[in-house]
Amino acid sequence: MKHETLDQKKARRAEVARGKIRDRRRFKLTPVPTGEGGIVARANAVGTIFPSRVFDVTDEAVLKDGAHNSKIGGDVLVGRLAGAKIFTLTLEERATCPRSCAVWTECYGNAMPHSRRWKHGLAFERKLAEEVADLCRQHDKVLIRLHVLGDFYSLGYLGLWKTLLERHRNLYVFGFTAHRLDSALGAWVATLRQDTNRFFVRHSGYCGPWGSFVIDFPTEKPKLGTAVVCPEQRTAMNGGGKADHCGNCGLCWAGDTPIVFVEH
Repeated sequence: MKHETLDQKKARRAEVARGKIRDRRRFKLTPVPTGEGGIVARANAVGTIFPSRVFDVTDEAVLKDGAHNSKIGGDVLVGRLAGAKIFTLTLEERATCPRSCAVWTECYGNAMPHSRRWKHGLAFERKLAEEVADLCRQHDKVLIRLHVLGDFYSLGYLGLWKTLLERHRNLYVFGFTAHRLDSALGAWVATLRQDTNRFFVRHSGYCGPWGSFVIDFPTEKPKLGTAVVCPEQRTAMNGGGKADHCGNCGLCWAGDTPIVFVEH
């Protein structure tokens, strides 16, 4: 048998994995967006309204299998990242977010009393780096959703993601940030996105390239102007059918087209 190079072995393993990709989500039903807001926090709130759900890091993993989240999914089923394992990270809303966030008081974390939020800081960052390294050794591709709740809370923390992307060539990231493009953190997000082509973080409240924004009404339209309505939400609003989720959609990391989300 001809000797395989490392790249050929990885390609063969990826081909085998693609044949075994399946939807591993524990739950398939997702909430139907109505355009109506939920619980509203006080205007002077500086953290979650569920402080008992903020935890110091322990031996428990801070990165959770996306299969536990019906909207995200545990595996990428389509596109160039097919076969990637998806993991999610949840921090404390508002405590890690810029005050400029357009939905500061209406954050959908207000309706998530059971979510485990990790207390940010150096201990968390050390644990995160260890887990990313372990996952990247175990899987051919790792895709991390930042942040189910929370945001980039410092230049140092964003710098950690830069380091992790440089260290692990099979690491990919997608998510959203409320840091504006004209801020130091927001500008660095844009630079990291451009320089790596593996960091697909969008700017919330922005209608331009790599933007996303929220509307307060349901819609059956697939597009509003140049922006695409989130396919997962559109499926839910149209009564279900095809089980759209991040893993079988890929829109968030496919390109710079702005995305519309319906308030929920």
